[in-house]
Amino acid sequence: MPIRTALALAILALSAPHARAQTDSAPAATDTTRASTPDSLAARFLHDFATATPDAFDRIDPDPDSRTVMHDAVKHKRTRIGDLGRVVWRDGHRAVLLLTGTVKADNGGDEANLVRHFSGFYDAEERDGGWRIIAQLPIDTLNHIHAQALHVDLTPGRGMDVVDTLAVAIGSPYGLAVRLNNDVKLSRLRLDGDSTAWAFGGGVLWVESSPRAHAQLALAYTLRDASAPPADSTGKTTDTLPTFGAFHNTDVWHPLFGYNSANDMGDFSITVHVPAAYRLTTTLPQTDSVANGVRTVTGRTNYPAWLLSLIYDRDWHVRTSDVDGVRFETFTEPAYHFSHDTLAAALRRIDHILGGRFGGPTPPYLALVEDRAIGPRGFAVRMTDAVISGSKAERLEELGMQGPGTAFAHEISHGWTMNATGPAANMLREGWATFAESAVLRARYGAAVERDYMNRLRNGYMLGSEGRRSILGDPDNGSVHYSKGAWIFHMFNALLGDSAFDRGIRDYVQRQTDAKAAGYQEFIASMSKAAGYDMTSFTMPWLTLKIIPNVQAKIETHRVLITQTQDTPPFDLPLEIAITTSSGATLHRTMHLTAREDTLRLPSGVKATAVHIDPNHRLLLQRHWGETVRFALPVSKAGNAKKVALVGDFSLDAVPATRVGSAWVVTLPLTEGRYVWSWQLDGKPRAPGEGGDPGSDGDPKLTGIRLVKPLVLLTNGYPK
Repeated sequence: MPIRTALALAILALSAPHARAQTDSAPAATDTTRASTPDSLAARFLHDFATATPDAFDRIDPDPDSRTVMHDAVKHKRTRIGDLGRVVWRDGHRAVLLLTGTVKADNGGDEANLVRHFSGFYDAEERDGGWRIIAQLPIDTLNHIHAQALHVDLTPGRGMDVVDTLAVAIGSPYGLAVRLNNDVKLSRLRLDGDSTAWAFGGGVLWVESSPRAHAQLALAYTLRDASAPPADSTGKTTDTLPTFGAFHNTDVWHPLFGYNSANDMGDFSITVHVPAAYRLTTTLPQTDSVANGVRTVTGRTNYPAWLLSLIYDRDWHVRTSDVDGVRFETFTEPAYHFSHDTLAAALRRIDHILGGRFGGPTPPYLALVEDRAIGPRGFAVRMTDAVISGSKAERLEELGMQGPGTAFAHEISHGWTMNATGPAANMLREGWATFAESAVLRARYGAAVERDYMNRLRNGYMLGSEGRRSILGDPDNGSVHYSKGAWIFHMFNALLGDSAFDRGIRDYVQRQTDAKAAGYQEFIASMSKAAGYDMTSFTMPWLTLKIIPNVQAKIETHRVLITQTQDTPPFDLPLEIAITTSSGATLHRTMHLTAREDTLRLPSGVKATAVHIDPNHRLLLQRHWGETVRFALPVSKAGNAKKVALVGDFSLDAVPATRVGSAWVVTLPLTEGRYVWSWQLDGKPRAPGEGGDPGSDGDPKLTGIRLVKPLVLLTNGYPK
């Protein structure tokens, strides 16, 4: 969500005064990593977070994720504040510190999100006469949120008053910490009906407690609507209520551990009071009633959830129907592009495909919500049991230049894995949903469209993530989780076949329905169970490494050497290999390549002339076969352009064209696949590396699709 303007809030802290930084980053106060006491270590850590250079801070902070928070704040010249520094547990030479900070933004939700990999618990130890930070501890360690009962009085454009009663289990000796919007103003906190020490700052609410297997945490607080118009010069705000608005799940408007935890999956019940002129969705199955000018909306989960959204609009019309056992509800204004019946028919088609393979959604409820607060966008995101669309959804499917794709199916399919947990949770959600698009496209339009879709994802991965990011090394990065993540699911499907793969997915999804941990280890276990053998060695390199395999073939007299040449330990690769012989015949072979190199023996008298590894592209491998493609634009079509180049999903940069007679020409070696290209005239459209999309940004008359065949062996081809 965009950063928005919000009122400033003085944060309660039980630590030393805040250390504040200017955006130009002051020099580090110290070079040492140690302090004489845990308290002085906490103070130094927060001081360096707020004032030191990144290099100096790295010396005191061993955690790469929290260091990244500080580095990014410096890079973007955002003010840093050290908030809570507290020793919450100590035993001899070990201690646990509560350390939180703020990176200033325009609202408390963004501030809580910016530091979610920084603010929390840290393990410290005394060694060689000094205390030092050893590691950051997961904020949910030994603690659970089993349920939340929320009562909300919401005034559109102003804010909300919340009473939240949480059923929690506190297993750690250093209390309970949850993430919460920085702009929250707490008025009451009770643990099992009693007052207790607590502190709030840096997007974290900490509650002092000894371990309790069953406890009730009651909170009362207010939160201003960050999208409300600012006060005028007199300090007053307008009395005009907005037409629409939202408290999104990313606003952290109610407590949670984070976006990947298995320990805050629980039951939700929520009652919201809002002026009767507004309709509102809780993103849960809900009912509503109106009395005395107030609308009361009540929602309740039928399966474990971890965060909710509240979206409201004065112009919505709400319709409900039964779609093959799914209660389908739409919250849209009359001018919305799609009717309820059109969306219901699309849901029926998609559920028939996905439900037929992977089981039905649980619970049998789905909402489509037009959320004008996110602007003129299409189908954008899934929030609990609601598919969220902006005000400009115009396509359920896209098969043209911008496609293939089906964004509506993508958001619907999130229902199967949205409760994935752990460091690969984003891949298990977004990679799955992106793969599910391919499954719907294959069922509706055939294997060729599915192949084009996977090619588009491959191009995006090669340009944006190859050699730069790994799935487990970058838990928040969307591009690698969408593209490489979808290919991981695609590879499992190709290797296991539909029947076994579908059983594996059903088994994995059932874990989420049962509120069990559902991380990548559990996913591998479900796939292994379906396959009948352990798939760990196959899977792990795709999650841990930043690169994909580079498998090459060398033809010798009576054999073919198959070698993994990438600069990593070998992958576990079940390969298909097509060998073209001197007689024109094709030999098909399989090989389980687990070593750096292996050999395929040729039949007596057979001479190989070409070798195609993984010819059907079952795996995400470097490609070496393709064509040298010539693109030509007649000068007459370039108008008065002074600079002509070619952009496409084969290069992050624009490729300059050369004037050859009466045409502008670009010649490129392209590896096998499908590519979208556009002629760039005087810098427009932008290249992908500048945020451009040739499929949608360019002039349709100067844009096209090129299918490249594996005709020649390339020594160096695009995409790089």
